[in-house]
Amino acid sequence: MTLNEIIKIQSIIDNRSIAKDTEKNLKNIKYFSESKNKIISIGNMHIDHYVRSTNKQIKKLLKLNIDMANANNLKEFKQQLKQKRGINA
Repeated sequence: MTLNEIIKIQSIIDNRSIAKDTEKNLKNIKYFSESKNKIISIGNMHIDHYVRSTNKQIKKLLKLNIDMANANNLKEFKQQLKQKRGINA
């Protein structure tokens, strides 16, 4: 079941229309599908594929944040080391 289908079912159950920004996002937000080797709208993604791909992206972002934090910590450590050497020299 795709995200588009889920949102349509939700609108029927809730007896209200789909928010315009939700429709727009489902259509306009794109994702490169490695398995299909093409770019697709997230609305056309099956829910399990969307969850896996989102989880994969979150893990990449977290790793990037950790890498950046480690790089900043290393930079600060080097600066502190230079300062200590300058003071003690």
